[in-house]
Amino acid sequence: MSGLFDSLSHPTLTGQWFARDLDATWPTLVKGMREGGFSRACAVGLAGVEGYEHEAFVEACRPHPELVPIAGIDPRGDLASELRRVKDLGFAGIKLHPRLSGFTLGDDCLADAFRAAREVDLPVFLCTYCHGPVERAPLEDPLYGLARALRAVPDVRLLLLHGGDVELMRYMQLVRHSPNILIDLSFTMMKYPGSSLDLDLAYLMRGFNRRTCFGVDHPEYTHADVRARFDELSAGLSAEERENVGFRNLARFLRLPEQLP
Repeated sequence: MSGLFDSLSHPTLTGQWFARDLDATWPTLVKGMREGGFSRACAVGLAGVEGYEHEAFVEACRPHPELVPIAGIDPRGDLASELRRVKDLGFAGIKLHPRLSGFTLGDDCLADAFRAAREVDLPVFLCTYCHGPVERAPLEDPLYGLARALRAVPDVRLLLLHGGDVELMRYMQLVRHSPNILIDLSFTMMKYPGSSLDLDLAYLMRGFNRRTCFGVDHPEYTHADVRARFDELSAGLSAEERENVGFRNLARFLRLPEQLP
């Protein structure tokens, strides 16, 4: 199979990662990709994290043609002008992170961000991991909030990062009826090995492999470890099914060639 396409890696401008002993530098990311058999990765910025700034982030990506830059956005700003700017800078999409930006999937700003992204034809990478301490726990089902935003902007191009986490099958059913939405298995495929989610993950790769992709969530995980997990979960699939999940679906979602020239 051709090289894999990582939907989610987080190089940072400082090379640090939340004061933890993890290496988030660009050279480490690219080296890890090659060692793990990945030919491309989405380099995903996080608004307000480790000195993130649009211009500096996209410039750091330019020497690496295997990286696809995704801009970190706080949806409560001047979205129209900011999204025009990130598109002009060459970003291929935007990332929304509800927990880090302090909003929920039920807030109006999510639909506002969907509208602004649709206007400039940029896909949205949305974190769907909503867990945390009781004081920050969601007070309504996040899936219902997401559904409200999608009813308001049904044609947004949307990648559901982490696939709803432990609610994977429920989020899959939303994606099933929405051809403009792709479900991503990053983090979730690594976090719960040995749980009942193994069956759900294998089901998506087998029975939903035209609408599913996966990523590494670097530097939380390594490309080599995620590649091994992908090989485990996709055992028994045809070459076409593995290629769909491994690179083809994400490339088509981003309107990129399936392989680098």
